Amino acid sequence: MSTRPTLKPLLSLSISGEVSTKSSHTRRRFHRKLRSNLKAALEGKGHTPRLIDSRDRIDLHDLPASAAPLLARVFGVQSVRTAHSLDWDSLDDIIEAGTGLFAGEVDGRRFAVRPRRVGNSRHPRRISDDIARQLGTKLVEAGGRVNLDNPEVAVHVEIRNDDALLFGNPLPGPGGLPLGTEGRALTLISGGFDSAVAAWQMLQRGLDMDFVLFDLAGPEQVAGVQRVLTELDKRWMAGSRARFFVVDFRPVVAELRSQTRGDYWQVMIKRLMMRAAGRLAEHTKAGALVTGEALGQVSSQTLANLGAIGARTELPIIRPLVGLNKEDILKRAHEIGTFEASSGNAEFCALDGGRPVTSARASALDRFEEHIDTDLIERLVDEAEVIERAHFATPRRDEASLDHVPDDTAVIDLRGEQAHADWHWPDSIQLDFDRACRFAGALPKDRDYLLVCEFGLKSAWLAEAMRREGYRAWSFRGGIRRLQKLAAVAQ
Repeated sequence: MSTRPTLKPLLSLSISGEVSTKSSHTRRRFHRKLRSNLKAALEGKGHTPRLIDSRDRIDLHDLPASAAPLLARVFGVQSVRTAHSLDWDSLDDIIEAGTGLFAGEVDGRRFAVRPRRVGNSRHPRRISDDIARQLGTKLVEAGGRVNLDNPEVAVHVEIRNDDALLFGNPLPGPGGLPLGTEGRALTLISGGFDSAVAAWQMLQRGLDMDFVLFDLAGPEQVAGVQRVLTELDKRWMAGSRARFFVVDFRPVVAELRSQTRGDYWQVMIKRLMMRAAGRLAEHTKAGALVTGEALGQVSSQTLANLGAIGARTELPIIRPLVGLNKEDILKRAHEIGTFEASSGNAEFCALDGGRPVTSARASALDRFEEHIDTDLIERLVDEAEVIERAHFATPRRDEASLDHVPDDTAVIDLRGEQAHADWHWPDSIQLDFDRACRFAGALPKDRDYLLVCEFGLKSAWLAEAMRREGYRAWSFRGGIRRLQKLAAVAQ
């Protein structure tokens, strides 16, 4: 009496072609790192799979199908196949197993059978045609409709040396190179769309990385970046040893305001960030700097300005988005899962010196830089706050912002006159941001002040500046929209 063929469930990973074509020595190194990253992706999930590694695939046994999405976000994985392994003796075993697995799935749907031999298969070439014909016939009898060009269900049968692998539509992975195989970089991150996408692009190319924020607005800005890093981390950074450095760059802003022409402020702050990042990279052993700059997107990113900004930076500056349109960047942010976190973060710089220069020369920036206290920059880098990867999602303690309006507090609205006229908190004082920066020191110190702006970044920056001068000042957390919601609830 014949016995029914035994099917063993597993997850089979197709490895990126870039890995499979490496030399044997490099391929072994890449596979070791990939196996380590796969284990990291499953860490804490209660799974201890048995792993079988070969040249172009990795099979994981004793692992539920629900783990497939986790593995599909590990760099170096081309696709994840929720599969069944079959130890077979005859072609009839494969046809019977394939019919049992896919008859219900193809009923009333378009399907195609995709058989192929893999590895140094000892089986004759014609076996693929025989499987396609015989299994296809059985699935048509089960209610399926053959469509080789546009199937809804692809029935894959891989004839391997020791077994056959049967699976349906694979789950695509990110491909690329295993994270950590190409060294380490330092990524300048702001919390916006561009820097997060740039980081992802280089993670996909095998770079592990640390992140640095040059803090211009205080806790609100840091919290926004942490939200972005949390999304990037939980989806894509299995196996990473990333850290997040926060460098308080507000003293540099004050230095620039007093020592440099206003039209050069934007390019000079970027030049000084590069200088600071280079020093930090010495500590972190980074081999390159990564930025989210795209050619021509803003005034500081013209070709001339990019050249002048990076002219005195010794490390390579990698700009993976340099040729992308904004629409392409936003599309990728949606795809990688950082769009929502980034959309809540407004770009902020406390340097508005009028129309910025768009064709700066490196020599001009050199002359301005001579008037900047470089010891200050080095000290700020050395005093940087370090947030380990395990704490990316842990918010910092924020004593300079509030989510309510205390009684007897003067509310200062930092928006423009028209925005204030359209809606404002009752009895609030309109004082646009630039004027507030100039005249805040003239305010009486016997009152409490609550500052509000569009997104909470300008107000956070100014509140901290006022607190350093002895004022009792706070920023309203979340900006004007959250204040409007608070007002609606209070009515």
